[in-house]
Amino acid sequence: MQRAGYLTRDGKKVLDSDGIPCEILELTIFGARLCMLIDEVKGAIQRGTPAGVVRIKQNWMEYLGGKAGNAQVSRSGKALNIELVNGDRFTLSLDSLIGVINYRERYARIMELSPLPSQETARDRLITDFTMPLQSYYSSETADQMTA
Repeated sequence: MQRAGYLTRDGKKVLDSDGIPCEILELTIFGARLCMLIDEVKGAIQRGTPAGVVRIKQNWMEYLGGKAGNAQVSRSGKALNIELVNGDRFTLSLDSLIGVINYRERYARIMELSPLPSQETARDRLITDFTMPLQSYYSSETADQMTA
């Protein structure tokens, strides 16, 4: 695993789509500024529901941009896994995340996970008694038509 960035909670508030200020956890991953709403992260920790990862946009004040991915507690219950829409995957320790939420720690390290292996779809191959070699399907007439 390689270090990819960090997560902080500094009391910063951003505007949601209705213009209401929301407190966030700010993620800096390879220089990109992303965030998660604290209420969603607490729900992810307590109930196991996914929390949204959102871009931070800047105009006259910072506001929530488009969705960038999801974060969910790992199966072991020891980490928060972040999966972005472009396929990048990251993780951070759940203990350090709770420490940041409770203001016991200033930041939590975010580590990059290796990409998932590409899942090729299995072809539906039908094997019957009536299969023949491929050469028997091609005749000399079709070969002449192809070259013409």
